[in-house]
Amino acid sequence: MPRPARLALALLAACLLAACGGIAPSSDVSTAQVIVDLTDAVNDLRQENALLQGQIDSLRMEVARQDTLVRQMAASVGILPR
Repeated sequence: MPRPARLALALLAACLLAACGGIAPSSDVSTAQVIVDLTDAVNDLRQENALLQGQIDSLRMEVARQDTLVRQMAASVGILPR
């Protein structure tokens, strides 16, 4: 290949790489913001899940306490549990 053709081909390749290889900085920023927002949302869900699990555990303990109380009352009047 003659030298001017190689030079033209090299320039064309460099232009194509420059045009196609770059990513717009605004898309990087918006992608990063979406990732931060998703991370915050997941953390909020984890915190809410922990709160709800604590409430469920508390309710289970209360039901167990009331069940014991009802059994004790039934046993004191002579009613057998089923």
